[in-house]
Amino acid sequence: MRAVRSALAALVAAVLVTASAVAAPAAVRTAATGPHGTTIEVAPGVRLRAEVYGPAGRGPHPLVVMPASFPEPAAPQGPAARRLAAAGYVVVGYRPRGLPGSGGAFGMAGPEDVADASAVISWALARTPADARRVGLYGTAYGAGIGLLAASADRRVRAVAALGGWVDLLDGLYGGGTRRRAHPLFQAAARPGVVRPSPEVRRALREYAEHPEPTPAFRSFARARSPMTHLDRLNAHAPAVLLAHTWSQAVESPNQNGRYFSRLRTAKRLEYRRDDHATQAPQASAERWFDRHLRGRPGGAGTEPPVFLEARGRPPGHPGEHYDDLWATASGNHVPRLEPRTGSDPVIATGAAPAAHIDAAHAGALPPARGTAAVWWTSPGRRPRRLRGIPALRTRVTPSAAEGTLVASLYDLDPMDPAGAGALVTHAPYSFSHRAPGTPFDASFDLFATVYDLPAGHRLALVVTGADPLYVARNPPGATLTLHSAGTGLALPVR
Repeated sequence: MRAVRSALAALVAAVLVTASAVAAPAAVRTAATGPHGTTIEVAPGVRLRAEVYGPAGRGPHPLVVMPASFPEPAAPQGPAARRLAAAGYVVVGYRPRGLPGSGGAFGMAGPEDVADASAVISWALARTPADARRVGLYGTAYGAGIGLLAASADRRVRAVAALGGWVDLLDGLYGGGTRRRAHPLFQAAARPGVVRPSPEVRRALREYAEHPEPTPAFRSFARARSPMTHLDRLNAHAPAVLLAHTWSQAVESPNQNGRYFSRLRTAKRLEYRRDDHATQAPQASAERWFDRHLRGRPGGAGTEPPVFLEARGRPPGHPGEHYDDLWATASGNHVPRLEPRTGSDPVIATGAAPAAHIDAAHAGALPPARGTAAVWWTSPGRRPRRLRGIPALRTRVTPSAAEGTLVASLYDLDPMDPAGAGALVTHAPYSFSHRAPGTPFDASFDLFATVYDLPAGHRLALVVTGADPLYVARNPPGATLTLHSAGTGLALPVR
C-alpha cells in the first residue's frame, strides 16, 4: 500500500506544476468558410481558443458546438467539423479552459466549463449565420461529458452526440468500491506544463490519492460533474441524445451508461462498438444524428431501433444488432457448472500481481494461476452461445484481513490454441471492508455488461485475482483470500 500511495502522490505532485501563460487572443473572423482561428471571451479575463467552420450560403444554418477532448485537443475535431460544415452546418470547436491555448483553470467539467459551453453557443449565434432553433453539441471523451452536462443546463441545445464520455464520475473512479489506477481524466489533469488544474481539482486529486473510499467532499465534487445527477433537467429540456461507446471503455462501465440511457425520456440512441470511439463509424452516426434532429432529414440513426450493439467474438465487419431496449438483449440466464482448476478452495496471495490485464479488444495468455489466481472452467459448449447483458457472480470468500480487493475476469478459451490463450469477455473489481478476518462472507456483484459470441467447443474461464494493473487494491501486505468453490456461481445472460 505504501507503493500505491507513493505512485498516487507522484501523480498529484505532477498536477501541482503550473503551466505556461495563455496565448494572446486572435482576431475574430466570421466569414462563412474555414476553419478560422479565434478566441472567445467566456468570462472576464478568460478567453478560449476556438476554430470556426462555416458552410456556403447566407443561412441561417444549424449550429454544432464541439468542446475538445484529450490528449491533443484539436486533433479529433478537424475532420468531423469539416464534414459537418460541408453538409451545411456552422461548427465552432473550442478548447475548454485550462487546456493549451485557452485561459482559465482546468475544472474537470465543473460548473464553469458548463457555463462556458453556453457562452460559446451565445457567441456563435451572435457572430455567425447560425440558427438559434437548431443547436447541437458534439464531443468525444472529455468533450462528451461537457456536452451532456451543458445540454442539461441550456435548453437551447436540441441534439447531443456524446462519444466515449461518462455519466457518473463517482462510479468511474470508485466503481465496485475500487479506485482506478489510471483514470483518463485524472491522467490528463496530471500533465505538467500542459493542463492547469483549478484549486478544486487539485484538492480532489489529493483526496483521491489519500483515501480508498470517497470522502463527502469528493462525492460532492464527482456528483456535480456527473450527467446522471442532472438527468431530470436534461429530460425536461428534451434534446435528442446519442451515446456511443466501446466495450473497452476506460472511463466508465457499460452498466452505468445503460442505466443512464434507460432513464432518458427523449429521443435517444445507444451504440456499443468494438472499435475506438473516435473512429469513423461512431462519427458517422453522430453526423446522421444531427442531420435527423437538427435538419429534419429522414433515415439513419433515429429511425432504427434505439440500441445498436456490435458483438465481440465475431470477425471484423460482421453486422451489428439492433434492439428496442438495452435490457431486452437477453432472453434468459445460463448457469454453467464451474470446474475448479486450482483446488476446491484456492488461496490467493494478494500481493502478487498477475500478468498485465488483457485489453478487451485483444487476446493473450491467461494470468499465472497457481498462488496468484483462482480459476474455474466451464464445459465446452456443444453449440454457440450468445452472451448478451450483465453477468452476475457470487463467491464465498474467507479473508485474512478486514479489507481487501478481488478482480474477477471471464475469458474465452479456444481449444485449438496450443498456447492456452484467452480472449477477455468481461471483468469487474470488488472491494470490501470491515469484515472479520478468518470469517467467510458472500460476495455478490455484477461484471461489466458484454455482447460476446462464444463459439461451439469453447470454454469459459473464470479467473479471480487479488491484484490487477487497472485498479488500486485494498489488500494489506501479506494478506490472502480463500475462495470456496461450493459457494461460487456465475449467471450468464444469453440470447
